[in-house]
Amino acid sequence: MLCAGLTPVRALDNALTVAIVADDAMQLYPLSLRERDPVSVLALVYEGLFELDDNEQPTGKLALEWEFANDGKRLDITLRSGVTFHNGQPLTAADVCATLDRIQQLSGLNSNLETDIPAEERGLYQSVLYFISGWSASEENDLQLSITLRRSYYGALYALTFPILPASEVASEAPSGTGPYRIAEYVPGVQLRLTANTSWWRRAPQITDVVANIYAESDDVLDAFEAGDVDVAMTRSLNATRYSGSLNSYLIDYRTRQLEVLLMNHSYRKQDGSLEDVQMRQAILMAIDRDALISSVYQNMATPATGPVMSGTWLYDESAAQDTYAPEVSRAILDSLGWRLATDGKRYQPDNAVEGMALYFPILVYDEPGSNVRRNAAEQIVQMLKDVGINASVSIRSYEEVLTNLNSGNFALALCAYNLDVVPDPGFMLLSNAGVNYPGANFSRYNSQDMNTLIRDLRAGCYEADAFQSKMSEIQHQFSNDIPFAALYWRTGALLAREAFTEARDIRELELLRGIESWSY
Repeated sequence: MLCAGLTPVRALDNALTVAIVADDAMQLYPLSLRERDPVSVLALVYEGLFELDDNEQPTGKLALEWEFANDGKRLDITLRSGVTFHNGQPLTAADVCATLDRIQQLSGLNSNLETDIPAEERGLYQSVLYFISGWSASEENDLQLSITLRRSYYGALYALTFPILPASEVASEAPSGTGPYRIAEYVPGVQLRLTANTSWWRRAPQITDVVANIYAESDDVLDAFEAGDVDVAMTRSLNATRYSGSLNSYLIDYRTRQLEVLLMNHSYRKQDGSLEDVQMRQAILMAIDRDALISSVYQNMATPATGPVMSGTWLYDESAAQDTYAPEVSRAILDSLGWRLATDGKRYQPDNAVEGMALYFPILVYDEPGSNVRRNAAEQIVQMLKDVGINASVSIRSYEEVLTNLNSGNFALALCAYNLDVVPDPGFMLLSNAGVNYPGANFSRYNSQDMNTLIRDLRAGCYEADAFQSKMSEIQHQFSNDIPFAALYWRTGALLAREAFTEARDIRELELLRGIESWSY
């Protein structure tokens, strides 16, 4: 709904004002959103079949009951009864199917998952089509539908968290949702106001209005919070840490799915150092002090990573954690590999000493827009490696240049990040079914038939929760043993709040206002 005027926020009782970063052209259509903060706000308007609980395990939302059938190749779902959209229409299976039809239309993906539409224009939820191949509503019961899966795979439930739209408004600019809030006013580039849905299928929210003030930059968001113009600010800026320990506000860390890694090219084999040997990779891994990097470079806006699965989630296996900082062990490993420490602080092998070829690895790095934080981290890693006798240097390149080098294998070490999908499947960065010149996202050229088998088993036969969890545990143990690359830390963001507004334990990116609908004063 586009409006010419605004309701003064302070005139609203039980209102919460939120500062978000978005551009003047921000759309309200939930299937095509591209900016992070608006997704979190509109998550209060729209709901999916499933949601992730505080342990990040899928649980039913609009789906009341579900069952895998046909050896896990089909998912039968019964929707909750009595759920209505904001336009008053009842939720039916036909609405779910119409939403999926729309997602497919936006993506352009055919049955072979081919499309001419660029990835950034396919819509936010196009990845669901990589897990399902068909859907149909029951002719006997308008609350029942069946979804055909491409493989017997529990992970498909994660992909079914996309927002459900009414069939009658599936292509509307600002369609109705079923969520605890509805869109009341929107002035592009200025403000979006939501008001409580008193007909929500759960208890109506006590916070009656959520007002999102729109800003162009993260620093503008922090300035607005500082000035008292908003109650909550969403940011990934390291400047948010200045509010840590404040008596007048809360600083709530939230998870992102951005995993910072030090890639190690297994095909890098030179006289001055080879990364083919797992012991060399282990020596590098154990020379890096994650906690020091998080504290000094990231201002504690990151959490340590010990593998491809985030700690604190139901899939994380603590017993499979990757080795942590132990420089004395790193030195011992290098000694055992024949790299002797010389008086110049560098390591040489006896056969190379005359030629003066010290153990050496260049580190490829790209900076994020407006930030040199990754460059700073790389420079500290150079010093950490130097402390155990590994000579290293930082090579700064553009993102495009780094990506070219990663694809061609023209690098030794690379400090970069993976942005993981909502489906917690690490196979895209670990499978070795691609050739050296076409690594997919397995830029390290990691090649393990054992890991390939584990991932294929995960994707082709684990459709029960226990089996999925067990196989993910095996994958984590294999990762820890093989050290495909060094998983360093998960980036976090910060919510600044003047008062508590949620009891949710797990606040995460794209769901930053999670739990506000249940908050009681």
